[in-house]
Amino acid sequence: MTVPFTVRPYPLDEYPFTELVAESLGVDDLSNLSADLPRRTWRTDQQSPWHASFYSGFEAWRGLFAGFVRDEIGPLVNEPFYWQAVPTFRVHLPGNVAVGEFHTDAQYHHPVDERSFWLPLTPAYDTCSVWVEADDGVLHAPDVDPGHLVEFSAATRRHGNKINETGHTRVSFDFRVLPVRLLPPEEGAPTEHTKLRFVPGGYYAADAMEGAGS
Repeated sequence: MTVPFTVRPYPLDEYPFTELVAESLGVDDLSNLSADLPRRTWRTDQQSPWHASFYSGFEAWRGLFAGFVRDEIGPLVNEPFYWQAVPTFRVHLPGNVAVGEFHTDAQYHHPVDERSFWLPLTPAYDTCSVWVEADDGVLHAPDVDPGHLVEFSAATRRHGNKINETGHTRVSFDFRVLPVRLLPPEEGAPTEHTKLRFVPGGYYAADAMEGAGS
C-alpha cells in the first residue's frame, strides 16, 4: 500500500516548536486546549481563542523557523525556492475539525507546484490527524508525534479532517515551499484568510533560499 505522504524526523532538541508555541499561547500542555466552538468552516477555521497569540508570538521564533526551513527543507529541494513566510496554525479540538472542509489547496488559489509540510506539535493519530487522499481515492492519516514532519502535495491532493473523537486536542502548523522557476508568471487571487498574494514579499518570504543542489 502506497500512502500519499512522506514522514521525516527532525531534531526536536534543536527545534522545540511545541514548547515555543505553548509559551506564546500561555499554556503548559497544547493537547489540553479546550473551548466550546461551533464546528469549524473554511471561513472560521483560522478563528479561535489561540490563533492571534500564535501569530503574534511567532515573531519570537521567526529566525528559528527560517533556520529550520534552510537546514531541514533545503536539502530536500534541488534548486532555489520561495517559502511561506509565516506558517499556518491549526487547532483540532475534540468533537470538531481543524480545517473547514476536505479540499485541495489549489481550490484556494495556491500554485499547484507547491510542496507542503505539516508539522504536529502534539501527538497526531486516528481522527485527530490530517487525512490525505491517495490515487485510488482512499484516505490515509499519518500517526506521528512531535519531532516528525509530514510532506504531501496539499495543492493537488484532497485532504482534511474527520471529527476528532480521540478526546485530545491536536495542534500543528503547516507551510509550503515553491521552486523559484515555478512561480506563476502572473499574480493570481490572494489567500482566503490573509489576502496575501502568492508572491515574494507577500505569502512567500521576500528572499528565496538555496536548495541543496543549487
